[in-house]
Amino acid sequence: MRPMTKIASGLLALTFLLSACSIDGAPGDGATPGGDVPPMDDVQALGGDAAVDAIDELYEAAIEAGQTTVTVYGPGETDKQSIYDELFLARFPEISVTGVYLLGPDYAARLEGEFASGQHVADLVQAGDTSISPGLPQDYYEAFRPVTASEMDQSSYSDANGMVWAASGTAFGHMYNTTQLAPADAPQGWEDLLDPALAGRITTDDVARNGAGFGTLSHLLWDGTADTEYIEGLAAQDIVFQASSPASGNAVATGEYALQSWYPMPFYIRDQAAGAPVEYVFPTEGGVHISPHYLGVVNGAPNPEAAKLLMTWLFTPEAQQAMAEIGYYPLVPGQPGVPGYPPIDDLDLLKPFSLTDLNAINAENLEIIQSAFAN
Repeated sequence: MRPMTKIASGLLALTFLLSACSIDGAPGDGATPGGDVPPMDDVQALGGDAAVDAIDELYEAAIEAGQTTVTVYGPGETDKQSIYDELFLARFPEISVTGVYLLGPDYAARLEGEFASGQHVADLVQAGDTSISPGLPQDYYEAFRPVTASEMDQSSYSDANGMVWAASGTAFGHMYNTTQLAPADAPQGWEDLLDPALAGRITTDDVARNGAGFGTLSHLLWDGTADTEYIEGLAAQDIVFQASSPASGNAVATGEYALQSWYPMPFYIRDQAAGAPVEYVFPTEGGVHISPHYLGVVNGAPNPEAAKLLMTWLFTPEAQQAMAEIGYYPLVPGQPGVPGYPPIDDLDLLKPFSLTDLNAINAENLEIIQSAFAN
């Protein structure tokens, strides 16, 4: 008996429930691509017969090996826990998932400690490029390409050796306080951030260290959309740095500042849902900045088969749509975007980073950014 088909009716009910709880007040009201997704049958939900067969085999292998849990490390795991608890557990009732929120130095220290001691806790990681890339030359991850990721562009959403693959990503845009900035005055693209009327009214995380701000500016430089002159122009805007992206978002939500210029879309969705007087501009002209969240099965993981099952499922239409509902951009071709926003296929994306060369790219760009903002 297929593990999936015996719970299909309950799964569809949960899918409808997630749709009913979609983002209130998001731009477009769900009427543009990314909303009004029709219900799927079981095979469609998992990506076709070949995907169903592969997922069945992985589920059976995990259960036979006694692997009934998966632990995931990454920056979006608090948000994604509801998807694991509602959808994944409903489809695979013998395997639970625990997401652990980790990013930056904390993420690196946790993984390094586990490899040094040989006492592994993490089974799977789901993290951004700057977190993932240091572990590639150290063989932190087991090479695994899910059948559900067969249509993914390796040059955009994997490394050269196929060790890690990205199923979703975080999009970045401009969040502004509607009591401080009229819609007509809100920046529509990256170049608009240089508007003299915004001087002293922008707050972000510190662009001179790893985070949303540095990641955005480094990506714009790598793509060629920005140059040294642009970075110097931003520095002249007297941007006020906060301790983190959430802290800068809070400063905009309370009206202390008018604008957060490169704010993660899922954070905005949470802020608006909490009643903050904020709106969001997703700059789709001049290059869209989306940071992929790469998935990798940890070498030495205590539950590798269960981890491969979860990783495979995250590329299915069912999981892609669920991630879209909470603001994470689906990256599989043909999938709808976040409700109210275009699908990934319709976006003019910035040139993808090479994970192999990422450290060198970021080091060069950091020097440009630090030099501009130090003056």
